[in-house]
Amino acid sequence: MMPVLPETLHTLRASPVFAFYVLVTVGLAGFIGLMFAQMALGLDFFLPGQFGQMAHGTVGSHRVHDVTFGLLVTTDIVGLLAQLQRPSKNVAGMLMALIPFTGLLLAAVLVDAGVIIARLDQDAGILRRSPLYLIAAVTLVAALLHPAGRDFFRSFRVSRVNWVMLVLVGIAAVPLLSYASTNIRLQQGNAFDEHGVLGHYAFVAALSFTVIGVGLLASLRPDGWRLTAWVTGLLPALLGLTSVIYPDVSSSLDLVWALAAIAWGIAFIAVAELTRDAEGLILFGSRGILSRWARG
Repeated sequence: MMPVLPETLHTLRASPVFAFYVLVTVGLAGFIGLMFAQMALGLDFFLPGQFGQMAHGTVGSHRVHDVTFGLLVTTDIVGLLAQLQRPSKNVAGMLMALIPFTGLLLAAVLVDAGVIIARLDQDAGILRRSPLYLIAAVTLVAALLHPAGRDFFRSFRVSRVNWVMLVLVGIAAVPLLSYASTNIRLQQGNAFDEHGVLGHYAFVAALSFTVIGVGLLASLRPDGWRLTAWVTGLLPALLGLTSVIYPDVSSSLDLVWALAAIAWGIAFIAVAELTRDAEGLILFGSRGILSRWARG
């Protein structure tokens, strides 16, 4: 296996335009992280005007929502960073980078956005200031320029599906969709409170959709799928851990559900690792592998 730095340099030389858009997206995300860090430290000097008045990272009632936002952006960045090493072997990461924004779009469609957008645009200008649409746009451009080209979906085959992981995603989808539905209703009914005006409930719903989407992607096991499997497990586990630490804040999971989210995340990663080869699949009862094993 080639060292990390030579592989990255090879990608930069072989696909410079693609790498440029990947790095631009990472840079935008880094700026967002710096902005939130400055908010948390109360450095108004570096964040004048409305930015300096925002309370992200400083108010306890926003803890779950802040973590949710961070997980959405981080999912995108992790998928993009994987493209700097053998992008043709990491198509799963590229698709994963797009899923959080698909989840946000779905959440926006499900929320009664008309009144909210009017209020945001008039009072706070959140839509104009939000960097998410910039990150989404640049990520989409990077996906369109992916070096795999026409072979992007070549590794998607039914024979590669991990049915055990797929069942686990199906099990988790029920509470995740219920959690998303609850937060969508909160967004609709509390559009003008301190959480609703910033779209926090919609972010939480988008995270639920993201876990399902990335989980389905990992279950299909295209090239680079192991990274997506780990992200699928870590997202609910980190949400559950945050809910345990901050049990009384908005959108926090109840203790039982928080522990269940942590346990599910660990179980998903464990199953993914144990079934990453033929022997593991036989152990967990993959029908296709079992039939071929029986014939042999």
